[in-house]
Amino acid sequence: MNSIEPNQKTKFCIYCGKKIPINAKKCKYCFEWLDDESPLEMATDIYNSIDEIGDNTDQNSYLENRNYARNIKVTPSYNNPEEYSKAIPIRRFYLLFILTFGLYSIYWFYKQSSYLRDEFGKDGSVGLRTLAFAIIPIANIFVFYELLKDMKQLIEEKGLNTYSPGINTLIFLFVPYLGMWVFINVQESFNEFWKTHEPELPVRRDFNNGEILVMLLTMVGIPTIIFFSVLLMVFLNSPTYYY
Repeated sequence: MNSIEPNQKTKFCIYCGKKIPINAKKCKYCFEWLDDESPLEMATDIYNSIDEIGDNTDQNSYLENRNYARNIKVTPSYNNPEEYSKAIPIRRFYLLFILTFGLYSIYWFYKQSSYLRDEFGKDGSVGLRTLAFAIIPIANIFVFYELLKDMKQLIEEKGLNTYSPGINTLIFLFVPYLGMWVFINVQESFNEFWKTHEPELPVRRDFNNGEILVMLLTMVGIPTIIFFSVLLMVFLNSPTYYY
């Protein structure tokens, strides 16, 4: 029988048979929770079982029969309309930046960091990194560079053309007017990676709930802040009469 190598990075979901990270608690394809077995036990069970039934046996048929015996309904991931590729069409990406006055970059950073953690087991606190990116000078440059560097490594492993993390970070730091170009430049490489990594998933063209929320908060919040700021300035600069 086969056994899992100590450095094994992936396993098969026991519900849909898709390959997922070894430490995943929930399948990203069929959305089934996997907490009933440890990742190592589950992966060992799948690999050993496939070895037992022979290399020429259809893996999906085996998994369907196995799950049927456990009274589990197998739902192929391609029938699930809620799962989309993590690629973002550039037109939608551009609109999100414009309609949020650039604040979408914070949400974008949070999502990309989450993907690195959940999909590839990259260490680090997503929340703290996002906070540093959003409001902490100098620290935001370092976390941005680390994000670009981690993604570049994954992109190169796919044999795809990519970008320079250093040059893009310097442009982001010293040329503010080209900041949006940096995001679009790296997102194009991200898109190529996700289309290769998740070829069976469709690319979402409309806005998701999180993006809609970000746009609403921005379009309502920024005018409100500007209004009250102007009102406060008028009040503070108005003449005071004493009687």
